[in-house]
Amino acid sequence: MFEPLEPGGGVLPDWGRWRNAANLLLCTAGAVGVALGGWALSDTYRTHQDREASRTLITRACAGLVDAGTVMELDGGADRVVLGGEGPDPGTVGLDALPGRCVLHRLEDRDGRDLRLSQFTLTLQALPRERALHTVGDSRQEPFSTLRLGSRDEVTARTRTPGRPPLGDGRLGDYGPADVTVVARCEQPALDGMTSLVVTAAAPGTRQEAGDRPRLARLARQAAERAAAEFGCRTRLPGLPERLPAPVAELGPVGERSDSCAWYAAHVRTADSGRLPDRAAGVPLTGGAREESCLLAVGREATERVFPTLSPDERARLDLNGILWTSPWWVRTRTYYGEDAAAVAVEVRGTHSPDPLVPGRAGRLGDVLHGSMTCDGRPATLTMTVPYRYRSVLGPRLDELFKAYATDAATRRGCTGPVLPAAQ
Repeated sequence: MFEPLEPGGGVLPDWGRWRNAANLLLCTAGAVGVALGGWALSDTYRTHQDREASRTLITRACAGLVDAGTVMELDGGADRVVLGGEGPDPGTVGLDALPGRCVLHRLEDRDGRDLRLSQFTLTLQALPRERALHTVGDSRQEPFSTLRLGSRDEVTARTRTPGRPPLGDGRLGDYGPADVTVVARCEQPALDGMTSLVVTAAAPGTRQEAGDRPRLARLARQAAERAAAEFGCRTRLPGLPERLPAPVAELGPVGERSDSCAWYAAHVRTADSGRLPDRAAGVPLTGGAREESCLLAVGREATERVFPTLSPDERARLDLNGILWTSPWWVRTRTYYGEDAAAVAVEVRGTHSPDPLVPGRAGRLGDVLHGSMTCDGRPATLTMTVPYRYRSVLGPRLDELFKAYATDAATRRGCTGPVLPAAQ
């Protein structure tokens, strides 16, 4: 039926034992290559399908306000994206009412299991609004992390909540380490009396902060422009700046400053700085910023120098090790201008909800002193947060600090009618 494979006369030639073995190896390798090629092709197809499904999901979840491909490029790139809402929150944004947000997570294969990581969050809010847009005095916003005993670091060397630099001259918005906020100001009141649309694009878990910041800026501006059109908010958004330097997280010597802590640098040049902060971190000053902040703190050496000068009663109430490792002395100012001035609230520990601040008034709430003034015919709200453990050390110097802070803001931005908290 079949002829035998014999040397020289068979169906296949006999090249000798070694060449036959080599041919067999080549055939086997070819078969394996075909199999691997098929697997790779199948894997590439699955990845393509995952990416297409993820793009569709992003477009639907974020109401078509952002480019899905750019969202997937965040944090080094993602192939599989799913909704990240919890409980009754589906994680999708609607254009029927505000506020709203879409929340997206990425799926990564870790040892055969899908690990969910934050990928992108888009938040839309409107001004004016019933609930506060900005909250101060919140214990979750403590500027410094606790150090381990034995650490060589200083607790006040770096803040975990740096101030928000302005986007360009500030008219467009501001940004943080892993988020960008764009404000679209309506030429005329839009749907439901909206006068401004506030859009924040964030990559909460990003490991590529610097590279993602420009992408987030483009996404935030794109979403603000598209959402404004949907809500009937006619607006003209400034262009994005070419560079978005990292927010300043390291606190340095007060020295000579031109940033938002310049008021403090001027103050300590003419005041007794004995118990006052010796470190500062600010943000660039611009004429159009809706928020300005300055963080001040007392370093280790200054703390160790001041502590022995306190009265016996003061030292009894305070713990030097606690100050150095977990509860440092610090002061933070935040000033809000225009519509944002009427959207500020103070978080007082032990209360159920933040207390809104009313422009034109001043006082003290929890750890926060607050005041107000009028700048270019629009309100401004001034806040100074000082933890109790440091307020007791500053005493009457605290009122001097607030006055210096308010006086600088009024002079620099041409504000009138300052209202300050009563001295204590």
